[in-house]
Amino acid sequence: MNNKKQQARTLLSLAILGGLITATGHAHAGGFSTPTFGAPGWGRAFGGGSLFQNDPSAAYNNPAGMAFIDHTISQFTVDYARINVKYKGTAKDYAGNAPVAVDPTDLSSTPRTGDGGQGGFTAWLPTGFMVIPLNDRFAFGLSQVVPMGARTTWDDDWIGRDFAVDTRIETVGVTGSLSFKVNDEFSVGAGAIVQHTKGFVSQNLDLYSAAALSPEIGIPFPSGVGSSLMRVKVDNTSVGWFAGVVWKPTEFDTLGLNYHAKIKNKLEGKYSIYADEANKSLIEGGLPALAYPGLDLNVNGAKASTQLDVPANASIDWVHQFNDRLTLGASVTWTQWSSFKALTLKSEGTQIVSIPYNYKDAWMVSLGGDYKFTDDFTFRAGVATDQTPTRNSTRDPRIPDGDRIFASLGFGYNIRAIPGLSIDGAYSRQFVEKAKLRTHNQDRLGGATLDGKADAKGEVVSLSATYAF
Repeated sequence: MNNKKQQARTLLSLAILGGLITATGHAHAGGFSTPTFGAPGWGRAFGGGSLFQNDPSAAYNNPAGMAFIDHTISQFTVDYARINVKYKGTAKDYAGNAPVAVDPTDLSSTPRTGDGGQGGFTAWLPTGFMVIPLNDRFAFGLSQVVPMGARTTWDDDWIGRDFAVDTRIETVGVTGSLSFKVNDEFSVGAGAIVQHTKGFVSQNLDLYSAAALSPEIGIPFPSGVGSSLMRVKVDNTSVGWFAGVVWKPTEFDTLGLNYHAKIKNKLEGKYSIYADEANKSLIEGGLPALAYPGLDLNVNGAKASTQLDVPANASIDWVHQFNDRLTLGASVTWTQWSSFKALTLKSEGTQIVSIPYNYKDAWMVSLGGDYKFTDDFTFRAGVATDQTPTRNSTRDPRIPDGDRIFASLGFGYNIRAIPGLSIDGAYSRQFVEKAKLRTHNQDRLGGATLDGKADAKGEVVSLSATYAF
C-alpha cells in the first residue's frame, strides 16, 4: 500500500474518530453490562462476535480480528433502548403495614396505592469503532464504547420506594488496540481501555423505622413519618486491558478467543440529604449515630465512595461461510459476575450501608448470521440466551433482572452513490423471565419488606454508518 496514501487515510480516520468521541461523551446505557457492537452485531444477536468479514468492532471485542482487515474502516452507531419494568406484589414496613410515599420534589408524604408500580427507562447509546492497517502484519484500532451501565427510574407513587427510587450509572470508555498477523491463518491482538464512570443512586431513609429496629433504642415508632431522601453522586476514571487470538483453520472457518480483564473501579463523590424539618432535626440531633454507632449522617451532605468493578469476561466465537451468500456465527460468553459481592457505601472511611448482592457467574450463548440477497443488500437474524447473574435471595428493584432471550433482525445496504459507505440497521427484542423480588431492607434502612415479581421487557433499535477508505 502507498505509504503517503496510507498516512493521509490514517490522519483522516483519526480526525473522524476524534470528532465522534467528542460528540458521544455523554452516553447513556441500560442494564449493568452492555453489548459493545454495531448494528451488524445486534442484527445477529452477537452470534460470531466480531469475526465476520471487515467488522471494525473487533477493535474492542477481539483485537486479533483486525489483522484480517486490509483497509481502513470506521463505523459509527447509535442505539435507542427502551426498557419497561412492572412490579406486582406487596411492600410493607418493619411492622407489616403498607408504607407511605416520598416525593423528593415537594417532600410531602401521601399514601401509596395499588399493589405494584412501574419503572424503566429510555436511552440513547452511541458507539464508534475504527481499524487502520499499518502494513501487511500490523493493524491499529480505536473505539469508543459503553461497557457498563445501570439505569432504572420508578414512578413517584410506586410502593417499593424504600428499596429504589432512581438509579443511573454509566461508563464511557476510549480504547486503543494493536494486532499482529503471525501468518495467513493465525493472529494475536491486545489493547487498553481508559474509562470514566459516573452516576447516582437515590434511597429513601425511614429514620423512625430504623430507630425502632435499633438495639440501642428499640422504641416502636411509626414508620414513614415525614420525608427523607439520600442521593449519592459519584464518579471515577480507571484503566483496563483486553486481548484475543484468531485462527482460520480452513478457508471458510474462523475461530476466536478473547478476554477482557476485570477493571477495579472505586467511585468517589458525595451524598446529599433532602428531608423535611422533622427529619432534619433527627439527623442534626444525632439519632442515626445513636441508633447505629458509627453511622454519622450529615444533613448538609458529605463525601461518599463505593467500589463498582467491571467484571472479567471471555468469549469463544466461530464463524463459518457456507457459500457466497450465507454466513453463520456462534458465540459463548462467560462473565465473572461472582466478583460482585455487595454494594458498600462509605463516607470518610465509615461504612454507611452495605447491600449484599452475591452475584453468580453468567453465560450467554448466541447464534446468528448474514444472508446476501444481492451484492448490495444483506439480511441478518439471530437469537441469544443470556443468563442473569442475580439471585432470588438478593435481587432488588435497582436491577430486577431475570434470564432473557434476545431475538434480532437486521439489514445491511451498500450505497453505490457513495463508494465505501454502507448503512446497517437492527431491531432486537428482549424477552425477560419474570423475576422474584422477595427482599428485606437492612435495619438501618428501615427494615421494609418487598414480596412480588418484576415483569420486564426491552427493545433496542440500532443504526450504523460504516465507511471503508
